[in-house]
Amino acid sequence: MKRNTIPAIFAAVCLTAGWSCTDLEPEIYSDILIDEYYKTPEQLASLLADAYTQLAGEYGYVFREGYWSMQEYTSDEVVVPTRGTDWFDNGVPIAMHQHTWEENTRDVNNGWSFAYGGVGKCNNILDLIVSLKGDDESLYDDATVKGLAETKVLRAFYHLLAMDLYGNVAISASTTDPVKQSTRKEVFAWIEKEILANINRLDRNVRYGSVTKSVAHAMLAKLYLNAEVYTGTPRWQETAEQCDSIILGGYGYELSEDYFATFAKANTNNKEIIFPIVFDAVKAEGNMFHLMTLHYVHQTVYDFTTGTWNGPCTLKSFYDKYDDNDLRKKQWFVGEIQKDGKTLTYSNSAMENVPAIIVPEVTTLEDPTAANTFEGARFVKFEVEPGIAHHANSDFPIYRYADILLMKSEALMRQNGGAATPDALTAANLVHMRANLAPYTAADLTLPELLNERGRELAWEGHRRQDQIRFGTFTSGSWEFKTGGESANRAIFPIPQWVMDANPGVYTQNAWR
Repeated sequence: MKRNTIPAIFAAVCLTAGWSCTDLEPEIYSDILIDEYYKTPEQLASLLADAYTQLAGEYGYVFREGYWSMQEYTSDEVVVPTRGTDWFDNGVPIAMHQHTWEENTRDVNNGWSFAYGGVGKCNNILDLIVSLKGDDESLYDDATVKGLAETKVLRAFYHLLAMDLYGNVAISASTTDPVKQSTRKEVFAWIEKEILANINRLDRNVRYGSVTKSVAHAMLAKLYLNAEVYTGTPRWQETAEQCDSIILGGYGYELSEDYFATFAKANTNNKEIIFPIVFDAVKAEGNMFHLMTLHYVHQTVYDFTTGTWNGPCTLKSFYDKYDDNDLRKKQWFVGEIQKDGKTLTYSNSAMENVPAIIVPEVTTLEDPTAANTFEGARFVKFEVEPGIAHHANSDFPIYRYADILLMKSEALMRQNGGAATPDALTAANLVHMRANLAPYTAADLTLPELLNERGRELAWEGHRRQDQIRFGTFTSGSWEFKTGGESANRAIFPIPQWVMDANPGVYTQNAWR
């Protein structure tokens, strides 16, 4: 029987996680059979943790220069004006918004590194499981079976992100696989197969922050929702079925009575959140929305221990999609920046002691005088915590219950020629009415209105580019500073040039111009 010691196992984890372990000489505290370790979900979770850390951190899912910016800066709901020299960043944010990115653009490079970094960590963990437990899965205990399935589905999730962004990418099912480019349709089929093969092996109990059975259903729903984009074949019926697996599955998910409770600083275990990135201001960094979007003088308002950056905001056309009675409009800050009832002032090279008043209009993308310093509604959906530094505590929902309801509504409408069915109305109205709005009628709920509702509900949560592509407004549509009518190829990003160079003869570049 295979034997090992806990210290030696720890050394193996250090190596696969990329940690710096300077002393690998095992100190023998006890001699424990491998078969006696990693037998509980808690023990397996410690082994799988490294694959989840890819989601958080400075270069994670919501990084302002990677996956999140590719989904949001390119859409009609986020813009990053240059205010003086701040936020120019070699023209990258402007290029992303105006759809003029190239194969060597910073964010395009970082998005690939993020997705395949996650794939690589999953593959390392799968190798380690085999080294600990052997290659005969029929002999695995229940906890290991679940841990293996969890890792494989998480690996499929990272592939889904890569396939969504870059289309024809590599399927990496092993650390020893040669790099080979597959078509988007082939990657779609592999992701679907991986999830379906493992979904019934996953833990059915909800474990916040982990890939369990309900999370796999959400992944499948999102995969099928965009199937026509990815493969040319719609899968609306399967989308609705996967949504119902969550809605009717007895998992305990529900809409928060208060929309903003889902984004509170203490939102861990919120029943609306299906799959979160678990953030902590000290132990799990990466949620930096407060620094990114708030004006410089907001530092004084909230007593932040570090300066705010006065960067990304939304466009007036997007801000105007909200009715004044819509409670969700409060996720955008406009108006006077006050402290203790007094409006603060701001000075720069173009102005002196000017009242600090944020306006929704964005008049220019580049202003060397920074006279546009107050332009653009600022994103405050996540609770702004006084006294914090670079990182906030709010967990970020990748999938949440409101999205499931809206996906179901869309899938039913698509199957009904775009018209709202009674069940589609019911699902959409649960979300819509929570925002203090009158219920939709069948005449009200058109597909264009559903796209608007998805925008209002899910703003800045990383869904907008996907939604606009699916609804046909991403390349053909126009909004402030972006002229519509460019090539439909812009719905996909180029494979980074460094990836092409590192794998000569492997990749054929996407048509992306």
